Amino acid sequence: MKDLIWDIAKSGEETLENTELQSIEEPKELFIARGVSLEAKDSTYKINKFVDNKIALDVQEKGAIKISDTVFNYSKSYKSKTIDLKRLIDWATSKKLSEDDIENLVALCGNTFVPKLRGLDAVAEKKGMDKQLARDTFIEKVWDEEPKLQVIKTSNDAAPVWAKGLKEMERRK
Repeated sequence: MKDLIWDIAKSGEETLENTELQSIEEPKELFIARGVSLEAKDSTYKINKFVDNKIALDVQEKGAIKISDTVFNYSKSYKSKTIDLKRLIDWATSKKLSEDDIENLVALCGNTFVPKLRGLDAVAEKKGMDKQLARDTFIEKVWDEEPKLQVIKTSNDAAPVWAKGLKEMERRK
């Protein structure tokens, strides 16, 4: 069954009705075929992730590179996290809510709620607080451990001009 699935995957066949899978009727055989294809999908995902990490480390060290019509670039990514949601709500509402009201808002927003930065900036400005101070007080950046590979298709109209201008195998620091 593994060989059959592998052969079909390699063929790039778009319509599976024209393959040997069409002749399989038994649910147990279909279950096995499904399991093999899921295993293959998981393996190719892991290979792709491994290769992307290696390319990301390379471009992090040596700079972006153009291969064919694709530019590989490194970017350091992060997620924002609210430090203390109750304190943020208390501050935003000028301490006008009861503990119960704050708990209700936290329940509605969820503990992972992160305010929009422009919204936080606007509230800070209304309160006469420095925007950056508000951001630093209520939000922290959690940097990803693994490098982030940015894949840019230079044939795409939205591709950056610098990426379109690179020559084959040329790097940009």
